[in-house]
Amino acid sequence: MKNEEKYWQQILKRLIALVRVLGEQYLAFRGTNETLYSANNGNFLKFVQYLAIFDPLMNEHLRKISNKELHTHYLGKDIQNELIQLLGNAIKKEIIQTANAMKYFSIVLDGTPDCSHVEQMTIVIRFVKVGSLKKEFSIKEHFLGFVPLKKITGAYMAETIIQQLEEMELPIDNLHGQGYDNGANMIGKNNGVQKKISNINPRALFVPCSAHTLNLVVNDAANCCLMATSFFDIVQRVYVYFSSSIHRWVVFTSHQPTLTVKPLSKIRWESRIDAIKPLRYELGKIYDALLEIADDTSLTGSSGSTARSDAKTLANSVAKFKFVVSIVVWYNILFEINITSKQLQAKDLDIHAAVPQLQHTQAYLVDCRSDIGFARMLVDVVEIAKDLEIPPTFEAEPRLRRRKKQFAYEAEDEPVHDPKQNFKVNFFFAILDTAIRSVEERFEQMRTIESVFGFLYHIHGLQSKTSQEILECCMKLESALQHGDNRDLVASDLCGELQSIARRLSEETKSPQDVFRFILCQNLEDSLPNLCIALRILLTLPVSVASGERSFSKLKLIKTYIRSSMCQDRLVGLATLSIEHELADKLDLKDLVIDFAQKKARKVQF
Repeated sequence: MKNEEKYWQQILKRLIALVRVLGEQYLAFRGTNETLYSANNGNFLKFVQYLAIFDPLMNEHLRKISNKELHTHYLGKDIQNELIQLLGNAIKKEIIQTANAMKYFSIVLDGTPDCSHVEQMTIVIRFVKVGSLKKEFSIKEHFLGFVPLKKITGAYMAETIIQQLEEMELPIDNLHGQGYDNGANMIGKNNGVQKKISNINPRALFVPCSAHTLNLVVNDAANCCLMATSFFDIVQRVYVYFSSSIHRWVVFTSHQPTLTVKPLSKIRWESRIDAIKPLRYELGKIYDALLEIADDTSLTGSSGSTARSDAKTLANSVAKFKFVVSIVVWYNILFEINITSKQLQAKDLDIHAAVPQLQHTQAYLVDCRSDIGFARMLVDVVEIAKDLEIPPTFEAEPRLRRRKKQFAYEAEDEPVHDPKQNFKVNFFFAILDTAIRSVEERFEQMRTIESVFGFLYHIHGLQSKTSQEILECCMKLESALQHGDNRDLVASDLCGELQSIARRLSEETKSPQDVFRFILCQNLEDSLPNLCIALRILLTLPVSVASGERSFSKLKLIKTYIRSSMCQDRLVGLATLSIEHELADKLDLKDLVIDFAQKKARKVQF
């Protein structure tokens, strides 16, 4: 009996390890049949077969199956699902145990439809993990699963997440941060998810996703005037023209083999800079490709004539000086915003680090919005104009017929007749004014949060403040972290702790991370409990939902159109293995075998 028990333990170890590898690599398990040594029987059985070539134990197991000596073999689809769920639950259990041990956590939510038109809501948890020796810490963001939604209203989604937290035994009172995209159902002041959860726990501070907010800033600017809309329309037409024909694409790549034209996307704002970059640096070659097609007399018939006509029209559009200036203007703006966006997507980013990045972006936009800034833009444009062999002057706009006044007291329109001045006022200044105003409005909530926690970023500098000034800051923080009789810290105690630690810090110890690390290294956490709590909550607050977005990348790799019938538990398990592969690799196979045996009453003895 012991030999049989050992035999099945070793078989299950191999199968669990195989499921873990396939899951981490987001590979499909099943094929068109489930028969050993047959074609198209899927990756799982194929890997088992190849393992048997080098492993005598697995080879013997497959021999017994082939000879029908076993009734239970653990290679079927149901066992696959059980093992996937076993691994996924073990990872999830580890994450939840760590989060509860650290107490304070935040949630990051986002949603997307999958290939079978099911709205999937991703749940990501963020917390500060202190090492076992209490000498080091790290900010962790972990994937907890996908939840299918029947409705996407704020009330329904809030009810769903509260239910999920209860099922995972994560106390909502310990929830201190909410991070969502900028959808009205998520951030609505009356019926949004953040409002519904804040009604239950006001200490769950809402921080809008900075990356999504930048997206809206760009969209606001891109739609602020007709010239901006027309510009992106031409950019999209260039991509559509070349990509819709193999012949035209070959002509394009013969002129430009390195940078390819890219499409625009309504939901992925970064696509704008990807689409503009080839035009910014290789407009001359794109122009030559269009002229080659326009002059190609071998293109005959109605389709050929249309292709040549469209090429000529596009060539005339991109060779206008105004279009060239628009390229440089938009590329410079988007390049600056893109740098900020990349920095805002880091997992360990905090609010204080995010606010200066946004302020730098806003300062750049303000600096550009001047006659000097406009002149700087034109310097690069002249070089591109020389390459296109076009005069570096703005084309005169066609004169518009005066509009008939409906009332005698209406003032006459005073159009700007100078083409350069018209472009500067109605395009350049218009998009910058819109972007600057949008940044100011959309990041107001983040600045509000920063105003509450801001003094914790300058603890060393608190030595120059009076006790009353420090106490006022502490009382403001205490109020934000208080709900009824429950409060996370005491303002008066925090004030004393700050004054004490400020004298011990060097000038180099500035950030909350540095201060918290200093406290841990000096074993001061018991002496400074209120400050430790304040720093942990601060570092727990999310800045973006980038981790949620990254989980959707895995979703689209796992649940494809040929795997669209995948059940939800299998999807969540595979996604957990793929996203949390570092935790998956640390799982003890022996413990998993024991767990499997305890959960399932089998005919086989383990």
